[in-house]
Amino acid sequence: MKRVKFYTFGCKANQYDTQVLREKFLSQGFCETQDGVADLYVVNTCVVTQKAENESRSLWERLRRENPSSEILLTGCLKRLQERGKERFFHNLAEERISFFAGHRRAFLKIQDGCDNFCSYCIVPYVRGKSRSKPFTLIKEEFKGLLKNGYKEIVLTGICLGEYGKDLVPPYSLVGLLKELESLPGDFRIRLSSLDPEYINEELINCLGESRKICPHLHIPFQSGDDFILKKMNRSYTGEFAYGIIEKIRKKINSFVFTTDIMVGFPGEEEESFQKTLTFLDYLKPLKVHIFRFSPRPGTPAEKIKERIGTEECRKRFNLLTSLEKKWRVLNLNNFLGKKISFLAEKEISRGLYIGHSEHYLNVLLETNKRIPHEIIEIKVKEIKEGRVYCTL
Repeated sequence: MKRVKFYTFGCKANQYDTQVLREKFLSQGFCETQDGVADLYVVNTCVVTQKAENESRSLWERLRRENPSSEILLTGCLKRLQERGKERFFHNLAEERISFFAGHRRAFLKIQDGCDNFCSYCIVPYVRGKSRSKPFTLIKEEFKGLLKNGYKEIVLTGICLGEYGKDLVPPYSLVGLLKELESLPGDFRIRLSSLDPEYINEELINCLGESRKICPHLHIPFQSGDDFILKKMNRSYTGEFAYGIIEKIRKKINSFVFTTDIMVGFPGEEEESFQKTLTFLDYLKPLKVHIFRFSPRPGTPAEKIKERIGTEECRKRFNLLTSLEKKWRVLNLNNFLGKKISFLAEKEISRGLYIGHSEHYLNVLLETNKRIPHEIIEIKVKEIKEGRVYCTL
């Protein structure tokens, strides 16, 4: 029996793509291995930043060097970058389906791929193609299969989730999909992986507020809080709009939690622009901030902008945001002290000590002398320590 080993870089959509490949190879008689030499190595790559691209290339080259008799399959965005413009490398979502999610107790389900937005710094539309949606009937079938196989949290993922359904005939909507999935029987929860600000409207906010199964947490990649920089990034919203949707969500949903992406050092981001971003983040008070240094990507408009922020200044801003993020995280976590939350155990790291996530995406540790089933249970927050939430039954 041939052995296969998988490596995945990048986003949740990439992790889903790897699972699709895993199930195809396993159905063809391969055996997955974690250790030792494999007959086939599958490297699913990322090029969203130069660092991610370098890491993908480095692993691919090392595997080729160290395993001359093995086959190395390069896939993902680096492969598409090398074959840029060839549509055959863009996935047909109607042919993608998974039944389990290896190594995870939560499953990712990709419902959309590609992007039409063309932010000036982003290479993704060039390597992922135009926005494409998986037909609703196929999503529902796949979702039900994952529920049947024991998954209690399913994360809907894509490259630009807000575009979901616009290309289908007849058109469909993300809110329509959420309502249909939520109506399925069973005790489970739905999480949205990431949603750009311009797609968050009253209909979606009402849907989140009225739902009993959709998690009260959104990852919104705001990128900046300054209008001048947002315009240069070709983002289709303003700082005022961003403030507005936060206010609307907070009015509608108690204890809602935000996470976000912020880019530092975008060309032309002077100190005044950076300070506006800090002011915005202090209003948002996110649980977590994914901080990215600007990384010029080949062929994107931002690559051609000459006014660059120095490396040392970028490092200073990165470090400042990192320290502020810790403060905002503690503020979020303290809001839950002494309160009851829902918990899904994902792993028992030692006897009687479980880790998992709450509905608000809190990183939770539960200590108990009882066996915890793979079910959503109610627990109480006992202590906040070093960014972790310690709970009891």
